[in-house]
Amino acid sequence: MRKLSLTIAVLSTALSAGLVSAQSINPGVAQLAASVGVSPTAFTQGQMIQLERAQRENDRQAIDFILSQAQDEVSRADNSMDMVNGGGQLALTAGVEPGQFTTNELVRLIAAQRDNDQQAIDFILSGTNRSPANPASVVTPAEASLAAQLGVNPADYTLAELALLSAQSVSGS
Repeated sequence: MRKLSLTIAVLSTALSAGLVSAQSINPGVAQLAASVGVSPTAFTQGQMIQLERAQRENDRQAIDFILSQAQDEVSRADNSMDMVNGGGQLALTAGVEPGQFTTNELVRLIAAQRDNDQQAIDFILSGTNRSPANPASVVTPAEASLAAQLGVNPADYTLAELALLSAQSVSGS
Protein backbone atom coordinates (compact mmCIF):
# COMPACT_ATOMS: atom_id res chain seq x y z
CA MET A 1 0.00 0.00 0.00
CA ARG A 2 2.81 2.37 0.89
CA LYS A 3 4.54 1.63 -2.44
CA LEU A 4 1.32 2.46 -4.31
CA SER A 5 0.98 5.78 -2.46
CA LEU A 6 4.57 6.68 -3.27
CA THR A 7 4.07 5.77 -6.95
CA ILE A 8 0.93 7.92 -7.12
CA ALA A 9 2.75 10.83 -5.48
CA VAL A 10 5.65 10.59 -7.93
CA LEU A 11 3.31 10.37 -10.92
CA SER A 12 1.19 13.30 -9.79
CA THR A 13 4.31 15.41 -9.24
CA ALA A 14 5.63 14.53 -12.69
CA LEU A 15 2.29 15.26 -14.32
CA SER A 16 1.85 18.57 -12.52
CA ALA A 17 5.40 19.59 -13.48
CA GLY A 18 4.59 18.75 -17.07
CA LEU A 19 1.42 20.81 -16.94
CA VAL A 20 3.23 23.77 -15.43
CA SER A 21 5.90 23.73 -18.13
CA ALA A 22 3.27 23.26 -20.83
CA GLN A 23 1.36 26.26 -19.52
CA SER A 24 4.44 28.48 -19.59
CA ILE A 25 4.77 28.27 -23.38
CA ASN A 26 3.40 31.39 -24.99
CA PRO A 27 0.64 30.46 -27.46
CA GLY A 28 2.20 32.67 -30.12
CA VAL A 29 5.56 30.97 -29.73
CA ALA A 30 3.86 27.57 -29.85
CA GLN A 31 2.08 28.56 -33.06
CA LEU A 32 5.32 29.86 -34.58
CA ALA A 33 7.10 26.63 -33.63
CA ALA A 34 4.32 24.56 -35.20
CA SER A 35 4.45 26.60 -38.38
CA VAL A 36 8.19 25.96 -38.82
CA GLY A 37 8.00 22.37 -37.58
CA VAL A 38 10.10 22.54 -34.40
CA SER A 39 9.57 22.16 -30.67
CA PRO A 40 8.79 25.48 -28.94
CA THR A 41 11.17 24.58 -26.13
CA ALA A 42 14.15 23.78 -28.35
CA PHE A 43 14.62 27.20 -29.99
CA THR A 44 14.40 30.86 -29.04
CA GLN A 45 11.74 32.97 -30.66
CA GLY A 46 14.46 34.72 -32.66
CA GLN A 47 15.75 31.40 -33.98
CA MET A 48 12.24 30.37 -35.01
CA ILE A 49 11.73 33.67 -36.85
CA GLN A 50 15.05 33.17 -38.65
CA LEU A 51 14.07 29.61 -39.47
CA GLU A 52 10.74 30.75 -40.91
CA ARG A 53 12.56 33.29 -43.09
CA ALA A 54 15.13 30.74 -44.22
CA GLN A 55 12.37 28.26 -45.08
CA ARG A 56 10.48 30.93 -47.01
CA GLU A 57 13.64 31.81 -48.96
CA ASN A 58 14.54 28.12 -49.35
CA ASP A 59 18.00 28.81 -47.83
CA ARG A 60 19.11 25.27 -47.00
CA GLN A 61 22.41 26.37 -45.42
CA ALA A 62 20.65 28.74 -42.98
CA ILE A 63 17.99 26.12 -42.21
CA ASP A 64 20.62 23.51 -41.39
CA PHE A 65 22.59 25.97 -39.25
CA ILE A 66 19.55 27.04 -37.23
CA LEU A 67 18.37 23.47 -36.74
CA SER A 68 21.86 22.55 -35.51
CA GLN A 69 21.42 25.08 -32.69
CA ALA A 70 18.55 23.14 -31.06
CA GLN A 71 18.72 22.85 -27.27
CA ASP A 72 16.98 20.51 -24.87
CA GLU A 73 15.06 23.43 -23.43
CA VAL A 74 15.31 27.15 -23.97
CA SER A 75 14.62 29.42 -21.02
CA ARG A 76 12.81 32.73 -21.00
CA ALA A 77 16.19 34.38 -20.39
CA ASP A 78 17.42 33.03 -23.72
CA ASN A 79 14.49 34.72 -25.49
CA SER A 80 14.83 38.02 -23.66
CA MET A 81 18.59 38.17 -24.26
CA ASP A 82 17.93 38.77 -27.95
CA MET A 83 15.67 41.68 -27.11
CA VAL A 84 17.85 43.29 -24.44
CA ASN A 85 21.34 43.54 -25.84
CA GLY A 86 20.88 43.59 -29.57
CA GLY A 87 20.74 39.81 -29.49
CA GLY A 88 23.10 37.32 -30.97
CA GLN A 89 20.50 35.85 -33.29
CA LEU A 90 19.60 39.15 -34.95
CA ALA A 91 23.24 40.21 -35.05
CA LEU A 92 24.10 36.90 -36.70
CA THR A 93 21.42 37.51 -39.31
CA ALA A 94 22.67 41.07 -39.90
CA GLY A 95 26.30 39.95 -40.05
CA VAL A 96 27.50 42.19 -37.19
CA GLU A 97 28.93 41.66 -33.71
CA PRO A 98 26.34 40.95 -30.99
CA GLY A 99 25.83 43.79 -28.53
CA GLN A 100 27.00 46.52 -30.90
CA PHE A 101 23.53 47.54 -32.07
CA THR A 102 20.09 47.82 -30.53
CA THR A 103 17.36 45.40 -31.54
CA ASN A 104 15.67 48.20 -33.49
CA GLU A 105 18.88 48.98 -35.37
CA LEU A 106 19.38 45.30 -36.18
CA VAL A 107 15.85 44.93 -37.51
CA ARG A 108 16.30 48.06 -39.64
CA LEU A 109 19.70 46.83 -40.82
CA ILE A 110 18.31 43.44 -41.84
CA ALA A 111 15.47 45.13 -43.73
CA ALA A 112 17.93 47.46 -45.48
CA GLN A 113 20.12 44.51 -46.44
CA ARG A 114 17.09 42.61 -47.76
CA ASP A 115 16.06 45.68 -49.81
CA ASN A 116 19.66 46.33 -50.98
CA ASP A 117 19.41 49.87 -49.56
CA GLN A 118 23.11 50.68 -49.28
CA GLN A 119 22.48 54.22 -48.01
CA ALA A 120 20.43 52.92 -45.06
CA ILE A 121 22.97 50.17 -44.39
CA ASP A 122 25.83 52.68 -44.27
CA PHE A 123 23.80 55.04 -42.07
CA ILE A 124 23.03 52.34 -39.49
CA LEU A 125 26.55 50.85 -39.50
CA SER A 126 28.15 54.30 -39.11
CA GLY A 127 26.28 54.97 -35.87
CA THR A 128 25.26 58.41 -37.14
CA ASN A 129 21.72 57.71 -36.00
CA ARG A 130 23.04 57.65 -32.43
CA SER A 131 24.57 61.11 -32.59
CA PRO A 132 22.59 63.28 -30.23
CA ALA A 133 20.97 66.29 -31.81
CA ASN A 134 22.11 69.65 -30.52
CA PRO A 135 19.08 70.63 -28.42
CA ALA A 136 20.11 74.28 -28.54
CA SER A 137 19.74 74.31 -32.33
CA VAL A 138 16.21 72.92 -32.28
CA VAL A 139 13.49 75.57 -32.28
CA THR A 140 10.27 74.37 -30.69
CA PRO A 141 6.85 75.62 -31.80
CA ALA A 142 6.51 77.53 -28.52
CA GLU A 143 9.82 79.29 -29.09
CA ALA A 144 8.90 80.13 -32.69
CA SER A 145 5.55 81.55 -31.59
CA LEU A 146 6.99 83.71 -28.82
CA ALA A 147 9.84 84.90 -31.04
CA ALA A 148 7.38 85.86 -33.80
CA GLN A 149 5.32 87.89 -31.31
CA LEU A 150 8.47 89.63 -30.12
CA GLY A 151 9.98 90.06 -33.58
CA VAL A 152 13.23 88.26 -32.75
CA ASN A 153 15.11 85.22 -34.09
CA PRO A 154 14.01 82.16 -32.03
CA ALA A 155 17.40 80.47 -32.48
CA ASP A 156 19.09 83.30 -30.62
CA TYR A 157 17.13 82.75 -27.38
CA THR A 158 16.15 79.89 -25.08
CA LEU A 159 12.50 79.36 -24.25
CA ALA A 160 13.10 80.83 -20.79
CA GLU A 161 14.67 83.96 -22.28
CA LEU A 162 11.81 84.35 -24.76
CA ALA A 163 9.27 83.94 -21.93
CA LEU A 164 11.09 86.60 -19.90
CA LEU A 165 11.17 88.98 -22.90
CA SER A 166 7.47 88.34 -23.48
CA ALA A 167 6.64 89.03 -19.83
CA GLN A 168 8.71 92.24 -19.93
CA SER A 169 6.96 93.43 -23.08
CA VAL A 170 3.53 92.83 -21.53
CA SER A 171 4.41 94.59 -18.27
CA GLY A 172 6.05 97.45 -20.14
CA SER A 173 9.45 97.17 -18.43
